[in-house]
Amino acid sequence: MGLRASARQLLKRVIGESSYENLRHALRVRPYGGLKGARTLSRSSTRAATPLFERFKGSKADLPLASGVQRTTVEIEATNKSPICCNKFLVSDTLQINYVSKTGESSSRMIRTEEVYEYDDGVLVLRAWCFLRKDYRTFVSSRIQSCWDAFSHERVDDVLARLKKSSLSDPGNVAHEVLSHCSLEIPIAINSLMKSSGDKSYDKRFVQGAKKRALVRWVLGKPRALSLLQTLPMEQREDVEEIVERAIADTKVTTSTYRSCVGALQKTRYTSHLEFRREELILFIAEAMVGDRAKDSVVNALKQDLLDPSFRIKPGLDDLAEFHKEFKKLKKDSDKAKKKYKCKDKPKTVSSNYRRYERGQPVRVLAIDEALRQLKVCVESERFLLGKVEFEQRVMDVVSAEFTTDEVESKMFSKRLGEGLSTAYCAFGLRKYNSSWFKDSYGKEWLDLKTRSGS
Repeated sequence: MGLRASARQLLKRVIGESSYENLRHALRVRPYGGLKGARTLSRSSTRAATPLFERFKGSKADLPLASGVQRTTVEIEATNKSPICCNKFLVSDTLQINYVSKTGESSSRMIRTEEVYEYDDGVLVLRAWCFLRKDYRTFVSSRIQSCWDAFSHERVDDVLARLKKSSLSDPGNVAHEVLSHCSLEIPIAINSLMKSSGDKSYDKRFVQGAKKRALVRWVLGKPRALSLLQTLPMEQREDVEEIVERAIADTKVTTSTYRSCVGALQKTRYTSHLEFRREELILFIAEAMVGDRAKDSVVNALKQDLLDPSFRIKPGLDDLAEFHKEFKKLKKDSDKAKKKYKCKDKPKTVSSNYRRYERGQPVRVLAIDEALRQLKVCVESERFLLGKVEFEQRVMDVVSAEFTTDEVESKMFSKRLGEGLSTAYCAFGLRKYNSSWFKDSYGKEWLDLKTRSGS
């Protein structure tokens, strides 16, 4: 018998068979490390796991109390195994659902869906206006017991198929796809167009007037945008154009966002496939600034950022104090947008303002910036195959550090972060249909950066 086996037998004789098994379980679910190979537990999860470990310092009479904590541990393990990255699409659809909450409470309520977060494991998370609670609530598809159309009372058996079909005719979702397709170019263009009157602070780093209209026309004139608009009737096309214009007008560009977007688009030996996008963006800036005295200096600066092989985005920001200053203002703008949608009564206005609020949500914005930055660093260091879970956890750790514990533990934090990751993957040229992320024969997920496309 080996030393380890002898130690196990001795411990069983000292504390008893059942106590040994409970201790073994507690040590497996370590409060400061989680399960071997799993994600690191959050602060809230640590607080939930610690009492079980602490009980073994007391008498044997305390041990039966562990069962209630073990249920909490199961929930923690399920959370740790759930994916972070998710795809989001927008859809406005009114449904009646029978729903069971996390606590097991059943209710029947009418909801108007706003956003759907779609995970690779098949789970849907619906963000919807709840007519029962008079506010936005989150609903997980696995807890929806039954669903039917709120007006025709027709039963809905496939919720995903229903919502996907409805999203095709939602102007907000079409606008969301148009904007996502140009998620690198728009911040770079805004930052460049606003340099004409000298360096701008974050508060004034946005476009308006003729330059805004020129940027809107350029974005809507992209082949992808034109193909999406052709699927809609004329009145809905105008709605899409209005939403895109409003989104571009709302966009303020932080230094972090500009640097991460340039880093993903700039010329290197790995990005020859992006040559057309770089040249097209430079040509647009030159045309939009015709007659502006600062045109030559702005265009030359953009060429240096995008085309000069010696120019490199450093792994970190040069001025962390400036980053935190800008990020604080970004969060303040987000709080204002939240108050704006909450103070309205008309459903259409509430929906429109809510979507504007989500577009500029700091969690989403920072997740995109950080994911793009880390992807760029990986390519530059020729690390093309990454563990997907580990990569996303690193991004989550960096983003979480900029928020309070309550904000990180809120229901929407992980969903906004997951959607930000998905947006960053697409902006970087990673596509699921190209097998940019896949599972190996052991079930481990990988990111393959060599599959990067230019579209």
